[in-house]
Amino acid sequence: MSETTQNPGDEEEPALEGELEPPSDRTDFPDFRGPVAPLEGHETVDHFGLIYETRAERFAAVGPYVVQGLERGERCMYIRADSSREEVLDALQSGGIDVDAALESGQLSVHTVEETYLDGGAFDVDEGNALLERAMEEAHAEYEGFRVTAEETWLADDEHAQEAFMSCEAHVNDLVDGEESTALCQYDRTELPPEVIEDVIQTHPYLIYDGTVCQNVFYTPPEEYFGPARPARENERKLQTLVDRTDAEATLETEEWAQRQLYAIAADPHRSFEEKIDDLLSFGREMFDLEVGGMARVDPATDYYRIEAVSGDRDGLEVDTEIPLSETYCHEVVENGPADTVPMPTELSTVTGELPEPKSRASDDVRAYLGTCIPIEGDLDRTFFFTSTDPSDGAFSERERTFLRLMGQWVKYELEQRRHERLLRDLYETIADPQASVSEKIEGLLELGSERFGLEIGYFTQTDDDETFEIIATIGDHDEIRAGARDTLCNTYCEKLLASPGPISVTDAAEVGWTDDPAYERFGLDAYFATTVHAGGEEYGTLCFGSESPRDRSYSDSERTFLDLMGQWLSYELEQQRRVRYLQESYEITSDPARSFEEKLQALFDLGSEQFGLDVGGMAKVFPDADRLEVEYTSEECGPFRPGLEPPLSGTYCGAAYGADDPMTITDPVAEGYDGYAYEVLGFEAYLGTHIEVDSGHDRLFFFTTTEPRARPFTDAERTFLDLMGQWVSYELERRKHRQSQEKLYEITADSDLSFDEKTEHLLDLARERFDLEMGFLLEKQGDEFRVVKTRGTDLEEGVARLSANPGNYCKRTITMETPLGVEDVTAVGWDDDPLYREYDLGCYLGTKVTDGDGVYGSVCFADTGGRDREFTDADYAFLDLIGQWLSYELERDERERRLERSNERLEESNERLEQFAYAASHDLQEPLRMVSSYLQLLESRYEDALDAEGEEFLEFAVDGADRMREMIDALLAYSRVETRGDPLEPVALEDVFESVREDLRMQIEESDTTITADSLPRVRGDASQLRQVFQNLLSNAITYSGDEPPRVHVTAERRGRDVVVSVRDEGIGIDPDEQDRIFDIFDRLHSREEYDGTGIGLALCERIVERHGGEIWVDSEPGDGSTFSFLLQPAAAGSS
Repeated sequence: MSETTQNPGDEEEPALEGELEPPSDRTDFPDFRGPVAPLEGHETVDHFGLIYETRAERFAAVGPYVVQGLERGERCMYIRADSSREEVLDALQSGGIDVDAALESGQLSVHTVEETYLDGGAFDVDEGNALLERAMEEAHAEYEGFRVTAEETWLADDEHAQEAFMSCEAHVNDLVDGEESTALCQYDRTELPPEVIEDVIQTHPYLIYDGTVCQNVFYTPPEEYFGPARPARENERKLQTLVDRTDAEATLETEEWAQRQLYAIAADPHRSFEEKIDDLLSFGREMFDLEVGGMARVDPATDYYRIEAVSGDRDGLEVDTEIPLSETYCHEVVENGPADTVPMPTELSTVTGELPEPKSRASDDVRAYLGTCIPIEGDLDRTFFFTSTDPSDGAFSERERTFLRLMGQWVKYELEQRRHERLLRDLYETIADPQASVSEKIEGLLELGSERFGLEIGYFTQTDDDETFEIIATIGDHDEIRAGARDTLCNTYCEKLLASPGPISVTDAAEVGWTDDPAYERFGLDAYFATTVHAGGEEYGTLCFGSESPRDRSYSDSERTFLDLMGQWLSYELEQQRRVRYLQESYEITSDPARSFEEKLQALFDLGSEQFGLDVGGMAKVFPDADRLEVEYTSEECGPFRPGLEPPLSGTYCGAAYGADDPMTITDPVAEGYDGYAYEVLGFEAYLGTHIEVDSGHDRLFFFTTTEPRARPFTDAERTFLDLMGQWVSYELERRKHRQSQEKLYEITADSDLSFDEKTEHLLDLARERFDLEMGFLLEKQGDEFRVVKTRGTDLEEGVARLSANPGNYCKRTITMETPLGVEDVTAVGWDDDPLYREYDLGCYLGTKVTDGDGVYGSVCFADTGGRDREFTDADYAFLDLIGQWLSYELERDERERRLERSNERLEESNERLEQFAYAASHDLQEPLRMVSSYLQLLESRYEDALDAEGEEFLEFAVDGADRMREMIDALLAYSRVETRGDPLEPVALEDVFESVREDLRMQIEESDTTITADSLPRVRGDASQLRQVFQNLLSNAITYSGDEPPRVHVTAERRGRDVVVSVRDEGIGIDPDEQDRIFDIFDRLHSREEYDGTGIGLALCERIVERHGGEIWVDSEPGDGSTFSFLLQPAAAGSS
């Protein structure tokens, strides 16, 4: 067996099989039902009676009848009665006959009934018979045979001619029987009497009626039809017909019941395949009245036989029993069985006398066997059989054998379907495995294909444009077929495949003439099954399976489908790999921060040219109103096609792409109607382009083209990739425009030479251009109106003009929203009844709220007359929001500055009063206090002896009070002059300040037995004299409030962010947390003077000094656990001295 197929659609229809196949010389009616074989007494199918009711029925039979005669080289004669010559010839011509050639050669002739049967004026039997005999003799002398067809409607009104013609028809049976002659008589049932039709039925051995060719069981041979025993014969025939009909109906009823049972078993969704086989075998035993039924797995090549299922009791027949096939009767049906189909079952029985001698004990007592072979595609065959030990069993009818064959066909279908489904599951699991690499999946595919097709070699290749190929993956052992091998395609099987319009399937290289081919001499594959793999619409390589031995059966449709599925998956996977690679490359290009926009665009042109197979890429600006295209960028110059070219938009392929929702493709400009400028002048043969909408600017067209013809259409993947590139270009154009607008905005707002009014005017102009809107406003809300503070693009008077805020649209709605408000068409949202629309025709609007710190100031907005075609983008809203934020910030800053000026004025007044107080305290208060102290000292020195103890005590109180008052005045002066009399802040060595203070307190330290320690202290930025006061107050307090134990004080410094935290920790009496906020208030004391001496100003002075240094001071303390005073200072700048 051999097979070579390049296109499954070219396969021939299968012929009828077995006894249904008609003899090679029978007359064919391709469109008619009914197998026809010669009747008893007739050597060939030679005399037909056509009974018709319409003209279409007539020529549906006559046309093929004449066609076949002409094809066989026979002389064809047509006798017409009611049809005109033109009608006959037209009908034959429409039936596929070259009428003119047939008439000219003499092989076809058309005669009237008057020229033939009625040549003498009336019909004569002898003349009619003689006419046919002469025509036959002449035809046989020159042609392969004779064929006649005649219209018999001329009989309708002539009863004498009717009876005579039936006698002639009976003679025709003898005349054409066994000769190379055929007759087809045409009888119109609507014109001829029923009696004539009855005679036609009895005198024609074959009838054609209602699209069916029938063996005529009512046919009566001439000797009976015209003989004296005709009535008895007719009675016998009718009675026998009744019996036959009753038997047929009973048989049909049994067959229908059996088929219903078979269907019920096969279609039961609740039964497994194995259970259905058991049911089928049980039903078969009942159907055939045999004892045992079974199914066995067989392999004639290894004499293998194993029982898979059995029904009935029989020694030696059990499931999984293995015996040599040659020792079973199944060997008889396997040995002669066909390779592809289930044959008619074989009967071996004592009844028929065809029971071979048994070759094993298992067959000793078998007296009847009915079985068939079930060839299984891609697996071992099966036998399906029934046996009996009863010698009287056998002689199975044709219907019983046909029914067993139906069983076998179902078993074949189920086994092959189960295997097919398993392999499909394996195929899906292989290709869907997320853990497997592509190479592992390809290897799995090759293994599955090898198993599915029964071919031990499988390989996948990649072909190149230079007529070479590389084997990517293989399975099987072959010296010439191994992974990694590279070679020329010449003299290879792949060369034959690529030259074929479809897959190639060869079962035996010898029978298709390949054994003399260099490819066969090199590779030696006798069986070959392969398909071409595509990627991106182009040939990528081949998927092939082969064997060094011929294949014993043809490739089935399911195998072809399986190969096609594997090829499709490979194509999809390769396309995915290409798509991923191109996407990765495009991402690397577009995300590269080192490349400019122009460099990225050129790189995309190169990538797209490789992906699409188009050598020129370009981007052009569109001016649709002017019917003009301006080329901005190209990947390379191509004749006149270069940047700056301005062709008419309507004459280019871009004209077709402009406005299209999807990418536009052109592969045949002339056929598609695009033979204008782009084709005639620029010479472009193919095009792939997309329209890029650009907000507030000119749209672009991004495209690829070539001057070379393109054979294949563009794929969806190519369109998608172009669309992705177009989206990036669109985004980049918008981003560049947005960035330019932002840069301009920053330039305007950061220009110190511009006033607020000038900046606002520039911003309004910038935004009008950005949004492509005519008018811009900065409006201040005043009651139910908005005052026009600034405007551009209108003739409204700034500071004077006012816009109505009723009924609540436009700006009045804007100031109630937290985000910008955009309306592309105010009529679409019902704003056309607003006074602003009626007065100023504000058809579209974009605005946002502006605040001034205390609340809503108003709005900044832009508008235009008429509606807007495109929606406002997120970038538009973001840009407007930036303008609104800047205006709000500036208005708020302006308000803060006014407040600060007022605060500074009040502070200056307060400082001035404080200076006056300090002056008064240092002069006006100090002078009387000095006089009091002087006179008290004078009293003490002159009248010391005159004062008693009580007087001395009073005098001591007065001196002490004056001294404390002097200390308070000095402390208060120091407090008031922290800001005005302090030294500039400069780098200070805190270590030196601390040591100086410790030296000043040395006497107090010694008297109180105080221990003071310190970590390394850093350099800070400060006023050294004021920092001495802070250390002196904190250390003195730590000694003073030490409690009963000798004071222990520790000073630390650490970095905290940008600041230095200096801490003074003691182990004294501590401070209640509720009192800690009071200690930094001036003159606020926690203890009486009898408990602890002091002015109540020291900690307030420390706080004021620390605040002057930009820091803060605080305390962490608990009563009895000591206190830690900490304050922040700024470190000295690095390198300062």
